Amino acid sequence: MRHIWKQSINVSFRFLYCGFDVTSFCVNLTPWLICTTTLQIWVRNYQILEETASTAKEAHSQKKLTGHSHSTSLIEIGPRFVLNPIRIFRGSFGGQSIYVNEEFVNPNIVRSMEKKEKGEKYVRRKGAERKRKKREENLVVPEDPLADVFH
Repeated sequence: MRHIWKQSINVSFRFLYCGFDVTSFCVNLTPWLICTTTLQIWVRNYQILEETASTAKEAHSQKKLTGHSHSTSLIEIGPRFVLNPIRIFRGSFGGQSIYVNEEFVNPNIVRSMEKKEKGEKYVRRKGAERKRKKREENLVVPEDPLADVFH
């Protein structure tokens, strides 16, 4: 299952870098996919770079070291990203769920919870304001006997 999934994503990203042209096959680009136990997919893209020696002396020393007259190296060309699958279906775009990420929280739910929290804060503030006004109305200040002495 994991191998088929990896191959389908691999082919998708290969055509992405070929300019969506199915007839041309990118030999020098290779996406690397690393699937972890938590089913995260780490995607890195590399270019295969083959360099031939410019002089005979360099070619001889290269052949001595590696056994080949040319050197091959991988250069990361990007982009880097991590895919966290939410749900995997049996069909292409629907069907029975094979995998469901239980830790995923929908951003719309997070936003609605924040709005409810702000609304509750507003209700508490208005309630406290009403209580304060009621308390001020019920507060009776006794008459001061010395209030009219200086009039």
